Amino acid sequence: MKVRLEKLVISNFRCIGNESVSVDLNDIVVLVGANNTGKSTILRAYEAAVSSSTLSKDDFHNQVIDSDRLPTVELHTLVDEEAAPAIDKWCEVVNDDLYRVKEKWVWSKAGSSNKPERIGFRVDKNDWAKNEDTPKKPWATDNVAMSKRPKAHRVGTFDSPGEQVTAIKQIILDTILQEKIKDHEPENPDFTYTNLIDKFETLKKEFTSVSKEELDEISKQITGIVDKIIPNHNFEFNLSDDLNNDVFKIFEANDLSITFGEIGSNMLPVENHGSGARRTLLWAVLKVLAELGYKATAKNKKYEKIKNEGGHLLLIDEPEISLHPKAVRDACNVLYSLPNNDKWQVMITTHSPSFIDLTKDNTTIIRVEKQDSHIVRATTLFRPDSVSLSPDETEELKLMNMINPNTLEFFFGGKVLIVEGDTEYVAFSKVIEKEQSAPYEDLVVIRANGKVQVSSLMKILNHFKKEYFVLHDTDSLRCKRKKKVTIGDKTFYETSDMVNPAWTNNSKIQAQMSEYSTVYASLINFEFAYFGEEVSSNKPANALEKMEITEEYYKIRSLL
Repeated sequence: MKVRLEKLVISNFRCIGNESVSVDLNDIVVLVGANNTGKSTILRAYEAAVSSSTLSKDDFHNQVIDSDRLPTVELHTLVDEEAAPAIDKWCEVVNDDLYRVKEKWVWSKAGSSNKPERIGFRVDKNDWAKNEDTPKKPWATDNVAMSKRPKAHRVGTFDSPGEQVTAIKQIILDTILQEKIKDHEPENPDFTYTNLIDKFETLKKEFTSVSKEELDEISKQITGIVDKIIPNHNFEFNLSDDLNNDVFKIFEANDLSITFGEIGSNMLPVENHGSGARRTLLWAVLKVLAELGYKATAKNKKYEKIKNEGGHLLLIDEPEISLHPKAVRDACNVLYSLPNNDKWQVMITTHSPSFIDLTKDNTTIIRVEKQDSHIVRATTLFRPDSVSLSPDETEELKLMNMINPNTLEFFFGGKVLIVEGDTEYVAFSKVIEKEQSAPYEDLVVIRANGKVQVSSLMKILNHFKKEYFVLHDTDSLRCKRKKKVTIGDKTFYETSDMVNPAWTNNSKIQAQMSEYSTVYASLINFEFAYFGEEVSSNKPANALEKMEITEEYYKIRSLL
């Protein structure tokens, strides 16, 4: 069975008003934008819809319950014939074996007893189902529909240590251990629930034994995931041998402990570790348990066993928080790899360029921003099928990401200036730091580290239709080449004149010049053009030294 999310449309939900926000989904969706613009609201909206969660008054836009402007979440799901509801009523044909099903959830009231109404789009009537229509929604019951749709798993930003650890314990206690108990066949057939009171201690020991085996196996799987982000550490679930004395309880929270630590050192309770480790452990647990057939409900507080047909959607706020820079890169790799088994889609919010990888062919970058009128907009900045990068350009972008992950900072907004090398970057950074004035407040200076990379970034920015500036070196038309020559027992170098390869790369920049670009070139190079000298080493330091001279400083400021 094949099920994929295609689109999410939200209106009148929290900070999103009557003008709807539309999000095109992919295997990986990265939401970028300033603080408090609605990124987390988008994650919460999907979770609330597919879980049929109730809303408080705070979830209604401007905290106003208006019958003409009710919180609404619309979802487009792509399904194959096996997963499809009645094709003649609910399915828009996409191709021979793929259909689009549209649903929307509408909350008419706030409060713990007021769940949303789910309504389907009737393709046979080209309209949303009305009250008199039968049926009114695809897949009939909500439970069946939930099994056909990717399930939401949410990892919040600022859960406390206690909440995070309790969430992990509760997953195990309420699901796996209880399932094991129900499925367990006692070694002694007389030890059943009918005579449990008399034989309870013996039976509990059997339960403990089989449960420990299950927990050991899950611990290994979670360790395998976490090891990619926090290497050489073990994760363990530990079930106490001294179980509680309540004959009506098999296990309780105090019977289960969770430890984590470096291999060869003491294993410490998860509560003793930092926030980055705890959050990593939580979504690692979610991944393993979801693939075992368990689903997280709202706020990771409860977990239930489900028929795992429709796949999973991981919703994670700011995964970079509290992680070491290397761990950020490793976490990015793990998250990007989740869809490889066709069971997962991932939607994250982030303020880190490290979580943007344009070299993946399954990634959509969306910028969420709040305009002066307080209208929230979501703009698709990048889809791999709409920017045609050659294999060489893809490799160049990979190299740029490795050298300087902040290269892709332009996705987060602001005026963009691309410079070729370190010297220009350092010189302009000095001006921005010293002036701290309006012309530079919203300026993002991107260091491309080479002329070829400049042209690749221009290609991407042209696709976004975003105005930007470029400063690069022309280099010299011709250069000298030394060739090592050995004749007999003598070795020497021959010098010859040749076309400078750096000069020929100017044509790649020219090819990308567009109505959105303003391109400047430093004749020969930055140092020669503005300081009147050639420098072979320590160029950034030399530029800073020159800019201590007032005249030279103002020359560079004027250029910027």
